[in-house]
Amino acid sequence: MNVNALSLAYLSGAAILAAAVGGGYVLVRDADVLALRFPTPVQAPTTAPRASPRDAVAHFQCNRCHEVPGIEPASAPLAANCVTCHQAISAGRFDLWYQDAEVQRWKAHLTHLVRTPDLGALNQRVKRSWLTGWLQAPHVVRPLYGATMPRMKMGPRDAELIADFFGVTEEESEAPESGDAAAGQALYEKNACASCHFRGDAPLASLRYGAPEFRAVSARRRAPDLRHVRSRMSLAQLRRWLRDPQGVLPGTEMPTFAFTPKEVDDLAAFLRAPVPEAASAPRARYTPRLLEREVRYAEVARKLTSHLCFHCHSDSRRAGDQGPGNSGGLGYDGVSLDLATREGIVRGLRRDGKFRGLPDRLEDGTPRLVASLIARHAEWDGHAQPGVLGMPLGLPPLPDEDIDLLFTWIEQGAPE
Repeated sequence: MNVNALSLAYLSGAAILAAAVGGGYVLVRDADVLALRFPTPVQAPTTAPRASPRDAVAHFQCNRCHEVPGIEPASAPLAANCVTCHQAISAGRFDLWYQDAEVQRWKAHLTHLVRTPDLGALNQRVKRSWLTGWLQAPHVVRPLYGATMPRMKMGPRDAELIADFFGVTEEESEAPESGDAAAGQALYEKNACASCHFRGDAPLASLRYGAPEFRAVSARRRAPDLRHVRSRMSLAQLRRWLRDPQGVLPGTEMPTFAFTPKEVDDLAAFLRAPVPEAASAPRARYTPRLLEREVRYAEVARKLTSHLCFHCHSDSRRAGDQGPGNSGGLGYDGVSLDLATREGIVRGLRRDGKFRGLPDRLEDGTPRLVASLIARHAEWDGHAQPGVLGMPLGLPPLPDEDIDLLFTWIEQGAPE
Protein backbone atom coordinates (compact mmCIF):
# COMPACT_ATOMS: atom_id res chain seq x y z
CA MET A 1 0.00 0.00 0.00
CA ASN A 2 1.34 3.44 -0.94
CA VAL A 3 1.06 5.67 2.10
CA ASN A 4 1.27 8.76 -0.11
CA ALA A 5 -2.27 7.95 -1.20
CA LEU A 6 -3.47 8.30 2.39
CA SER A 7 -4.14 11.49 4.25
CA LEU A 8 -1.88 11.25 7.25
CA ALA A 9 -3.71 14.18 8.72
CA TYR A 10 -6.19 11.55 9.88
CA LEU A 11 -4.42 9.62 12.60
CA SER A 12 -7.01 6.86 12.44
CA GLY A 13 -5.92 6.14 8.89
CA ALA A 14 -2.29 5.98 9.96
CA ALA A 15 -3.20 3.66 12.80
CA ILE A 16 -5.03 1.32 10.42
CA LEU A 17 -2.01 1.22 8.12
CA ALA A 18 0.31 0.56 11.04
CA ALA A 19 -1.87 -2.30 12.23
CA ALA A 20 -1.77 -3.80 8.75
CA VAL A 21 2.02 -3.82 8.64
CA GLY A 22 2.87 -5.07 12.07
CA GLY A 23 0.81 -3.42 14.78
CA GLY A 24 1.03 -0.27 16.81
CA TYR A 25 4.77 -0.74 17.37
CA VAL A 26 5.48 0.45 13.83
CA LEU A 27 3.42 3.58 14.33
CA VAL A 28 5.15 4.34 17.62
CA ARG A 29 8.61 3.58 16.23
CA ASP A 30 8.08 5.80 13.21
CA ALA A 31 6.16 8.58 14.93
CA ASP A 32 8.99 11.01 14.16
CA VAL A 33 8.89 10.00 10.48
CA LEU A 34 5.13 10.50 10.38
CA ALA A 35 5.59 13.89 12.05
CA LEU A 36 7.45 15.07 8.94
CA ARG A 37 4.03 15.25 7.23
CA PHE A 38 2.79 17.83 9.71
CA PRO A 39 3.75 21.46 10.36
CA THR A 40 6.78 21.67 12.63
CA PRO A 41 7.91 24.40 15.03
CA VAL A 42 10.54 26.84 13.86
CA GLN A 43 13.97 25.79 15.14
CA ALA A 44 15.42 29.30 15.13
CA PRO A 45 18.23 30.35 17.49
CA THR A 46 17.39 31.77 20.88
CA THR A 47 17.25 35.55 21.16
CA ALA A 48 18.03 35.90 24.87
CA PRO A 49 21.60 36.80 25.89
CA ARG A 50 23.88 33.78 26.32
CA ALA A 51 24.50 34.01 30.06
CA SER A 52 25.37 30.37 30.74
CA PRO A 53 27.07 27.45 29.03
CA ARG A 54 23.71 25.80 28.47
CA ASP A 55 22.39 28.98 26.84
CA ALA A 56 25.25 28.91 24.33
CA VAL A 57 24.75 25.25 23.42
CA ALA A 58 21.02 25.84 22.94
CA HIS A 59 21.57 29.00 20.89
CA PHE A 60 23.98 27.34 18.47
CA GLN A 61 21.77 24.25 18.31
CA CYS A 62 24.47 21.66 18.80
CA ASN A 63 21.68 19.08 18.94
CA ARG A 64 20.88 19.57 15.23
CA CYS A 65 23.76 17.18 14.55
CA HIS A 66 24.97 15.85 17.91
CA GLU A 67 23.28 14.17 20.82
CA VAL A 68 23.95 16.56 23.68
CA PRO A 69 23.06 15.26 27.15
CA GLY A 70 22.12 18.10 29.45
CA ILE A 71 19.85 20.01 27.07
CA GLU A 72 16.25 19.29 26.11
CA PRO A 73 15.82 17.58 23.78
CA ALA A 74 19.23 15.93 23.68
CA SER A 75 18.72 15.39 19.95
CA ALA A 76 16.64 17.78 17.82
CA PRO A 77 13.44 16.49 16.19
CA LEU A 78 13.91 14.50 13.00
CA ALA A 79 12.63 17.41 10.89
CA ALA A 80 15.54 19.55 12.09
CA ASN A 81 18.28 16.97 12.67
CA CYS A 82 20.52 16.20 9.70
CA VAL A 83 22.15 13.09 11.13
CA THR A 84 19.21 11.27 12.73
CA CYS A 85 17.14 11.81 9.59
CA HIS A 86 19.86 10.20 7.49
CA GLN A 87 20.20 7.37 9.98
CA ALA A 88 16.44 6.76 9.87
CA ILE A 89 16.54 6.55 6.07
CA SER A 90 19.44 4.08 6.19
CA ALA A 91 17.68 1.98 8.83
CA GLY A 92 14.65 1.56 6.58
CA ARG A 93 12.25 3.54 8.77
CA PHE A 94 11.14 5.60 5.76
CA ASP A 95 10.39 2.54 3.63
CA LEU A 96 6.74 2.15 4.66
CA TRP A 97 5.85 5.79 4.51
CA TYR A 98 7.37 7.07 1.25
CA GLN A 99 7.48 5.87 -2.32
CA ASP A 100 10.17 3.27 -2.94
CA ALA A 101 11.78 5.25 -5.76
CA GLU A 102 12.18 8.26 -3.46
CA VAL A 103 13.65 6.21 -0.64
CA GLN A 104 16.12 4.43 -2.91
CA ARG A 105 17.26 7.75 -4.38
CA TRP A 106 17.82 9.14 -0.87
CA LYS A 107 19.77 6.07 0.20
CA ALA A 108 22.00 6.33 -2.86
CA HIS A 109 22.88 9.92 -1.93
CA LEU A 110 23.63 9.28 1.76
CA THR A 111 27.33 10.00 1.80
CA HIS A 112 27.56 12.85 4.31
CA LEU A 113 26.26 13.48 7.82
CA VAL A 114 25.55 9.84 8.56
CA ARG A 115 27.32 10.11 11.91
CA THR A 116 28.84 12.84 14.05
CA PRO A 117 31.74 12.59 16.48
CA ASP A 118 30.90 11.32 19.95
CA LEU A 119 31.11 14.21 22.41
CA GLY A 120 31.68 11.84 25.32
CA ALA A 121 34.82 12.49 27.34
CA LEU A 122 35.56 15.54 25.21
CA ASN A 123 37.35 17.05 28.20
CA GLN A 124 39.83 14.17 28.08
CA ARG A 125 40.50 14.43 24.36
CA VAL A 126 41.03 18.09 23.43
CA LYS A 127 42.67 21.17 24.88
CA ARG A 128 40.56 24.17 25.76
CA SER A 129 42.59 26.59 23.63
CA TRP A 130 42.22 24.36 20.60
CA LEU A 131 38.48 23.85 21.08
CA THR A 132 37.66 27.53 21.54
CA GLY A 133 39.73 28.49 18.49
CA TRP A 134 38.33 25.71 16.33
CA LEU A 135 34.72 26.52 17.20
CA GLN A 136 35.27 30.02 15.84
CA ALA A 137 37.19 28.94 12.73
CA PRO A 138 36.50 25.23 12.10
CA HIS A 139 38.58 23.20 9.69
CA VAL A 140 38.74 19.55 8.68
CA VAL A 141 39.88 17.26 11.49
CA ARG A 142 38.68 13.95 10.05
CA PRO A 143 39.38 14.22 6.31
CA LEU A 144 37.10 11.36 5.20
CA TYR A 145 34.25 12.07 7.61
CA GLY A 146 32.51 14.11 4.95
CA ALA A 147 31.57 17.06 7.13
CA THR A 148 33.09 19.60 9.48
CA MET A 149 31.74 21.73 12.27
CA PRO A 150 29.69 24.48 10.58
CA ARG A 151 31.25 27.92 10.57
CA MET A 152 28.88 29.68 12.95
CA LYS A 153 28.50 33.28 14.03
CA MET A 154 30.45 32.63 17.18
CA GLY A 155 32.73 34.91 19.15
CA PRO A 156 35.33 34.16 21.84
CA ARG A 157 32.88 34.40 24.75
CA ASP A 158 30.44 31.94 23.14
CA ALA A 159 33.27 29.50 22.46
CA GLU A 160 34.39 29.73 26.09
CA LEU A 161 30.84 29.04 27.28
CA ILE A 162 30.60 25.93 25.11
CA ALA A 163 33.96 24.71 26.40
CA ASP A 164 32.58 25.23 29.91
CA PHE A 165 29.46 23.19 29.07
CA PHE A 166 31.60 20.19 28.10
CA GLY A 167 34.01 20.70 30.98
CA VAL A 168 37.02 21.22 28.72
CA THR A 169 39.72 22.84 30.84
CA GLU A 170 42.91 20.98 29.87
CA GLU A 171 46.03 22.78 28.71
CA GLU A 172 49.66 21.69 28.70
CA SER A 173 50.40 20.62 32.25
CA GLU A 174 53.28 18.19 32.02
CA ALA A 175 56.97 18.48 31.28
CA PRO A 176 57.94 18.39 27.59
CA GLU A 177 58.02 14.96 25.96
CA SER A 178 61.12 12.91 26.61
CA GLY A 179 60.58 10.23 24.00
CA ASP A 180 62.57 9.40 20.89
CA ALA A 181 60.66 10.66 17.82
CA ALA A 182 62.58 8.37 15.46
CA ALA A 183 61.67 5.33 17.53
CA GLY A 184 58.08 6.60 17.63
CA GLN A 185 58.01 6.83 13.83
CA ALA A 186 59.18 3.22 13.62
CA LEU A 187 56.29 2.22 15.93
CA TYR A 188 53.86 4.23 13.83
CA GLU A 189 54.94 2.36 10.71
CA LYS A 190 55.14 -1.04 12.41
CA ASN A 191 51.56 -0.78 13.66
CA ALA A 192 50.24 0.47 10.28
CA CYS A 193 48.72 3.62 11.81
CA ALA A 194 48.58 5.16 8.33
CA SER A 195 46.03 2.55 7.28
CA CYS A 196 43.46 4.72 9.11
CA HIS A 197 45.15 8.06 9.76
CA PHE A 198 46.49 10.83 7.58
CA ARG A 199 49.34 12.92 8.93
CA GLY A 200 49.37 16.07 6.87
CA ASP A 201 48.93 14.17 3.61
CA ALA A 202 45.13 14.24 3.32
CA PRO A 203 44.01 14.98 -0.27
CA LEU A 204 41.75 17.84 0.80
CA ALA A 205 42.26 19.79 -2.41
CA SER A 206 40.68 16.97 -4.43
CA LEU A 207 37.86 15.97 -2.06
CA ARG A 208 34.50 17.27 -3.23
CA TYR A 209 30.90 16.85 -2.15
CA GLY A 210 29.76 13.29 -2.84
CA ALA A 211 33.27 11.93 -3.54
CA PRO A 212 33.55 8.12 -3.24
CA GLU A 213 36.43 8.51 -0.76
CA PHE A 214 33.83 9.46 1.86
CA ARG A 215 32.46 5.92 1.69
CA ALA A 216 35.66 4.41 3.08
CA VAL A 217 35.50 1.87 5.92
CA SER A 218 34.25 3.35 9.18
CA ALA A 219 37.54 3.42 11.08
CA ARG A 220 39.27 5.32 8.26
CA ARG A 221 36.40 7.82 7.95
CA ARG A 222 36.46 8.55 11.65
CA ALA A 223 40.23 8.73 12.10
CA PRO A 224 41.56 12.28 12.67
CA ASP A 225 44.40 13.81 10.70
CA LEU A 226 47.36 13.49 13.08
CA ARG A 227 48.99 16.72 11.93
CA HIS A 228 46.68 18.42 14.45
CA VAL A 229 47.80 16.34 17.44
CA ARG A 230 50.09 18.92 19.01
CA SER A 231 47.58 21.76 18.87
CA ARG A 232 44.57 19.59 19.66
CA MET A 233 45.72 17.39 22.56
CA SER A 234 47.87 17.98 25.60
CA LEU A 235 50.76 15.62 26.21
CA ALA A 236 48.90 14.14 29.18
CA GLN A 237 45.78 13.53 27.07
CA LEU A 238 47.81 11.95 24.28
CA ARG A 239 49.61 9.61 26.65
CA ARG A 240 46.33 8.50 28.26
CA TRP A 241 44.81 7.92 24.82
CA LEU A 242 47.73 5.85 23.55
CA ARG A 243 47.71 3.73 26.71
CA ASP A 244 43.97 3.00 26.83
CA PRO A 245 41.71 4.56 24.17
CA GLN A 246 38.73 2.45 25.28
CA GLY A 247 39.17 3.72 28.81
CA VAL A 248 38.93 7.30 27.56
CA LEU A 249 36.13 6.78 25.01
CA PRO A 250 34.32 3.45 25.27
CA GLY A 251 33.34 2.11 21.86
CA THR A 252 36.02 3.94 19.92
CA GLU A 253 37.36 2.15 16.84
CA MET A 254 40.92 3.02 17.86
CA PRO A 255 42.52 -0.32 18.82
CA THR A 256 44.33 -0.78 22.11
CA PHE A 257 48.03 -1.61 21.72
CA ALA A 258 50.22 -3.13 24.42
CA PHE A 259 52.66 -0.22 24.38
CA THR A 260 55.29 0.00 27.10
CA PRO A 261 55.66 3.35 28.92
CA LYS A 262 58.74 4.09 26.80
CA GLU A 263 56.90 3.29 23.58
CA VAL A 264 54.07 5.61 24.60
CA ASP A 265 56.62 8.39 25.13
CA ASP A 266 58.34 7.64 21.82
CA LEU A 267 55.11 7.59 19.86
CA ALA A 268 53.92 10.79 21.57
CA ALA A 269 57.18 12.51 20.63
CA PHE A 270 56.71 11.53 16.98
CA LEU A 271 53.03 12.51 16.83
CA ARG A 272 53.73 15.90 18.38
CA ALA A 273 56.57 16.68 16.00
CA PRO A 274 55.83 19.47 13.47
CA VAL A 275 54.36 18.44 10.13
CA PRO A 276 55.24 20.45 6.99
CA GLU A 277 52.61 23.14 6.49
CA ALA A 278 52.63 22.89 2.70
CA ALA A 279 49.87 20.30 2.99
CA SER A 280 47.47 22.89 4.42
CA ALA A 281 48.04 25.71 1.91
CA PRO A 282 44.77 26.80 0.28
CA ARG A 283 44.36 26.40 -3.44
CA ALA A 284 44.16 29.46 -5.65
CA ARG A 285 40.74 31.12 -5.72
CA TYR A 286 38.63 29.52 -8.41
CA THR A 287 37.32 31.66 -11.26
CA PRO A 288 34.04 30.23 -12.58
CA ARG A 289 33.61 29.87 -16.32
CA LEU A 290 30.56 30.40 -18.51
CA LEU A 291 29.35 27.23 -20.17
CA GLU A 292 28.86 27.42 -23.92
CA ARG A 293 25.27 26.25 -23.74
CA GLU A 294 21.99 27.30 -22.22
CA VAL A 295 21.34 26.24 -18.64
CA ARG A 296 17.77 26.04 -17.36
CA TYR A 297 16.38 25.87 -13.86
CA ALA A 298 15.46 22.18 -14.03
CA GLU A 299 19.14 21.22 -14.37
CA VAL A 300 20.20 23.54 -11.53
CA ALA A 301 17.47 22.13 -9.30
CA ARG A 302 18.32 18.51 -10.11
CA LYS A 303 22.04 18.87 -9.48
CA LEU A 304 22.11 21.47 -6.69
CA THR A 305 19.16 23.18 -5.12
CA SER A 306 16.66 20.31 -4.90
CA HIS A 307 19.37 17.79 -4.12
CA LEU A 308 21.40 19.69 -1.55
CA CYS A 309 20.70 23.36 -0.88
CA PHE A 310 17.05 22.98 0.13
CA HIS A 311 18.04 21.10 3.31
CA CYS A 312 19.03 24.40 4.93
CA HIS A 313 17.14 26.78 2.63
CA SER A 314 13.74 25.13 2.49
CA ASP A 315 10.60 26.22 0.67
CA SER A 316 9.17 29.35 2.33
CA ARG A 317 5.67 28.00 1.70
CA ARG A 318 6.31 25.12 4.09
CA ALA A 319 4.94 25.62 7.59
CA GLY A 320 7.32 25.74 10.54
CA ASP A 321 11.06 25.26 10.37
CA GLN A 322 12.39 26.10 6.91
CA GLY A 323 16.03 25.43 7.69
CA PRO A 324 18.87 27.44 9.25
CA GLY A 325 19.42 29.40 6.03
CA ASN A 326 15.80 30.44 5.73
CA SER A 327 14.01 30.81 9.08
CA GLY A 328 17.26 30.73 11.06
CA GLY A 329 19.34 28.31 13.10
CA LEU A 330 22.86 27.26 14.08
CA GLY A 331 23.23 30.68 15.68
CA TYR A 332 22.17 32.62 12.58
CA ASP A 333 19.12 34.82 12.27
CA GLY A 334 16.82 33.93 9.39
CA VAL A 335 17.54 35.61 6.06
CA SER A 336 14.50 34.14 4.28
CA LEU A 337 16.67 32.56 1.58
CA ASP A 338 14.54 29.92 -0.13
CA LEU A 339 16.62 27.80 -2.50
CA ALA A 340 13.95 25.13 -2.92
CA THR A 341 12.11 27.04 -5.64
CA ARG A 342 13.14 29.17 -8.61
CA GLU A 343 11.04 32.03 -7.26
CA GLY A 344 12.91 31.87 -3.97
CA ILE A 345 16.32 31.89 -5.65
CA VAL A 346 15.40 34.85 -7.84
CA ARG A 347 14.03 36.72 -4.82
CA GLY A 348 17.33 36.24 -2.99
CA LEU A 349 18.10 36.76 0.67
CA ARG A 350 16.68 39.46 2.88
CA ARG A 351 19.18 42.04 4.12
CA ASP A 352 18.48 45.44 5.67
CA GLY A 353 14.76 44.82 5.42
CA LYS A 354 14.54 44.02 1.71
CA PHE A 355 15.19 41.12 -0.64
CA ARG A 356 18.36 41.49 -2.66
CA GLY A 357 17.36 39.47 -5.73
CA LEU A 358 19.74 37.97 -8.28
CA PRO A 359 22.58 38.30 -8.87
CA ASP A 360 23.34 40.30 -5.65
CA ARG A 361 26.97 40.77 -6.64
CA LEU A 362 29.98 41.33 -4.42
CA GLU A 363 32.25 44.29 -5.10
CA ASP A 364 34.33 42.23 -7.52
CA GLY A 365 31.21 41.38 -9.54
CA THR A 366 30.84 37.76 -8.41
CA PRO A 367 27.25 36.74 -7.65
CA ARG A 368 26.96 36.18 -3.89
CA LEU A 369 25.60 32.65 -4.31
CA VAL A 370 28.58 31.70 -6.45
CA ALA A 371 31.06 33.47 -4.15
CA SER A 372 29.84 31.40 -1.21
CA LEU A 373 30.46 28.17 -3.12
CA ILE A 374 33.96 29.31 -4.07
CA ALA A 375 34.72 30.41 -0.49
CA ARG A 376 34.00 26.92 0.82
CA HIS A 377 37.01 25.54 -1.09
CA ALA A 378 39.44 27.49 1.10
CA GLU A 379 37.25 27.37 4.21
CA TRP A 380 37.34 23.56 4.05
CA ASP A 381 40.87 23.69 5.46
CA GLY A 382 40.39 26.67 7.76
CA HIS A 383 41.11 29.60 5.43
CA ALA A 384 37.92 31.61 5.87
CA GLN A 385 37.08 34.53 3.61
CA PRO A 386 35.94 37.59 5.60
CA GLY A 387 32.40 38.64 4.79
CA VAL A 388 31.54 35.48 2.83
CA LEU A 389 30.15 32.34 4.44
CA GLY A 390 31.24 29.23 2.58
CA MET A 391 28.55 26.89 1.30
CA PRO A 392 27.43 24.18 1.63
CA LEU A 393 27.75 24.91 5.34
CA GLY A 394 29.79 22.25 7.12
CA LEU A 395 30.05 20.02 4.04
CA PRO A 396 32.78 19.46 1.43
CA PRO A 397 33.00 22.04 -1.37
CA LEU A 398 31.11 21.47 -4.58
CA PRO A 399 32.94 20.37 -7.73
CA ASP A 400 34.03 23.18 -10.04
CA GLU A 401 31.63 22.05 -12.76
CA ASP A 402 28.66 22.51 -10.40
CA ILE A 403 29.81 26.03 -9.60
CA ASP A 404 30.13 26.70 -13.33
CA LEU A 405 26.58 25.45 -13.84
CA LEU A 406 25.08 27.82 -11.25
CA PHE A 407 27.24 30.72 -12.43
CA THR A 408 26.16 30.23 -16.03
CA TRP A 409 22.48 30.00 -15.10
CA ILE A 410 22.65 33.24 -13.10
CA GLU A 411 24.57 35.09 -15.80
CA GLN A 412 22.04 33.93 -18.41
CA GLY A 413 19.25 35.57 -16.40
CA ALA A 414 18.10 32.48 -14.44
CA PRO A 415 15.86 31.07 -17.22
CA GLU A 416 13.01 28.75 -16.28
